[in-house]
Amino acid sequence: AFSVLQEMLQQSFNLFHTERSSAAWDTILLEQLLTGLLQQLDDLGACLGQVMGEEDSALGRTGPTLAVKRYFQGIHVYLQEKEYSDSTWEIVRVEITSQFLCVNKFLRKLRK
Repeated sequence: AFSVLQEMLQQSFNLFHTERSSAAWDTILLEQLLTGLLQQLDDLGACLGQVMGEEDSALGRTGPTLAVKRYFQGIHVYLQEKEYSDSTWEIVRVEITSQFLCVNKFLRKLRK
Protein backbone atom coordinates (compact mmCIF):
# COMPACT_ATOMS: atom_id res chain seq x y z
CA ALA A 1 0.00 0.00 0.00
CA PHE A 2 2.86 2.39 0.78
CA SER A 3 4.51 1.98 -2.61
CA VAL A 4 1.19 2.65 -4.37
CA LEU A 5 0.61 5.79 -2.32
CA GLN A 6 4.15 6.97 -2.97
CA GLU A 7 3.72 6.40 -6.70
CA MET A 8 0.42 8.29 -6.69
CA LEU A 9 1.97 11.26 -4.90
CA GLN A 10 5.02 11.27 -7.18
CA GLN A 11 2.97 10.99 -10.37
CA SER A 12 0.64 13.76 -9.17
CA PHE A 13 3.61 15.99 -8.43
CA ASN A 14 5.10 15.25 -11.87
CA LEU A 15 1.79 15.97 -13.56
CA PHE A 16 1.24 19.34 -11.93
CA HIS A 17 4.90 20.40 -11.93
CA THR A 18 4.91 21.30 -15.61
CA GLU A 19 4.86 24.57 -17.46
CA ARG A 20 1.56 23.64 -19.10
CA SER A 21 -0.24 23.07 -15.80
CA SER A 22 0.65 26.54 -14.53
CA ALA A 23 -1.24 28.13 -17.42
CA ALA A 24 -4.50 26.54 -16.25
CA TRP A 25 -4.09 27.06 -12.51
CA ASP A 26 -3.92 29.92 -10.07
CA THR A 27 -0.18 29.97 -9.39
CA ILE A 28 -0.57 30.38 -5.62
CA LEU A 29 -2.88 27.35 -5.39
CA LEU A 30 -0.59 25.36 -7.65
CA GLU A 31 2.43 26.16 -5.48
CA GLN A 32 0.47 25.15 -2.36
CA LEU A 33 -0.49 21.86 -4.01
CA LEU A 34 3.07 21.12 -5.09
CA THR A 35 4.44 22.02 -1.66
CA GLY A 36 1.88 19.74 -0.01
CA LEU A 37 2.70 16.88 -2.36
CA LEU A 38 6.43 17.26 -1.70
CA GLN A 39 5.85 17.30 2.05
CA GLN A 40 3.75 14.14 1.82
CA LEU A 41 6.41 12.47 -0.32
CA ASP A 42 9.11 13.39 2.20
CA ASP A 43 7.04 12.13 5.13
CA LEU A 44 6.14 8.91 3.35
CA GLY A 45 9.74 8.42 2.26
CA ALA A 46 10.84 8.59 5.89
CA CYS A 47 8.25 5.96 6.82
CA LEU A 48 9.12 3.75 3.87
CA GLY A 49 12.78 3.85 4.77
CA GLN A 50 11.86 2.18 8.05
CA VAL A 51 9.35 -0.43 6.85
CA MET A 52 9.93 -1.13 3.17
CA GLY A 53 11.62 -4.42 2.42
CA GLU A 54 12.70 -6.02 -0.80
CA GLU A 55 9.21 -7.43 -1.38
CA ASP A 56 7.70 -3.95 -1.31
CA SER A 57 10.47 -2.72 -3.59
CA ALA A 58 9.65 -5.47 -6.10
CA LEU A 59 5.98 -4.49 -5.94
CA GLY A 60 7.01 -1.03 -7.10
CA ARG A 61 7.76 -2.47 -10.52
CA THR A 62 4.62 -4.58 -10.92
CA GLY A 63 1.05 -4.96 -9.76
CA PRO A 64 -0.82 -2.03 -8.27
CA THR A 65 2.09 0.41 -8.55
CA LEU A 66 2.42 -0.31 -12.25
CA ALA A 67 -1.33 0.25 -12.60
CA VAL A 68 -0.91 3.70 -11.02
CA LYS A 69 1.87 4.53 -13.52
CA ARG A 70 -0.34 3.44 -16.41
CA TYR A 71 -3.26 5.46 -15.03
CA PHE A 72 -1.14 8.62 -15.01
CA GLN A 73 0.25 7.85 -18.47
CA GLY A 74 -3.37 7.79 -19.63
CA ILE A 75 -3.93 11.20 -18.07
CA HIS A 76 -0.86 12.58 -19.88
CA VAL A 77 -2.15 11.20 -23.19
CA TYR A 78 -5.61 12.67 -22.53
CA LEU A 79 -4.14 16.10 -21.80
CA GLN A 80 -2.00 15.94 -24.92
CA GLU A 81 -4.95 14.91 -27.12
CA LYS A 82 -7.00 17.79 -25.73
CA GLU A 83 -4.08 20.18 -26.24
CA TYR A 84 -3.78 20.93 -22.52
CA SER A 85 -6.88 23.13 -22.52
CA ASP A 86 -8.01 24.76 -19.28
CA SER A 87 -11.20 22.69 -19.25
CA THR A 88 -9.19 19.48 -19.67
CA TRP A 89 -6.98 20.44 -16.73
CA GLU A 90 -10.12 21.01 -14.66
CA ILE A 91 -11.37 17.51 -15.52
CA VAL A 92 -7.98 16.09 -14.52
CA ARG A 93 -8.03 18.06 -11.27
CA VAL A 94 -11.46 16.65 -10.37
CA GLU A 95 -10.32 13.13 -11.27
CA ILE A 96 -7.16 13.37 -9.17
CA THR A 97 -9.11 14.85 -6.25
CA SER A 98 -11.51 11.92 -6.45
CA GLN A 99 -8.61 9.45 -6.34
CA PHE A 100 -7.10 11.12 -3.29
CA LEU A 101 -10.46 11.02 -1.52
CA CYS A 102 -10.51 7.25 -2.10
CA VAL A 103 -6.96 6.97 -0.75
CA ASN A 104 -7.91 8.96 2.36
CA LYS A 105 -10.87 6.66 2.94
CA PHE A 106 -8.61 3.62 2.60
CA LEU A 107 -6.00 5.06 4.99
CA ARG A 108 -8.68 5.81 7.60
CA LYS A 109 -9.75 2.16 7.44
CA LEU A 110 -6.15 1.04 7.92
CA ARG A 111 -5.86 3.12 11.08
CA LYS A 112 -8.86 1.40 12.70
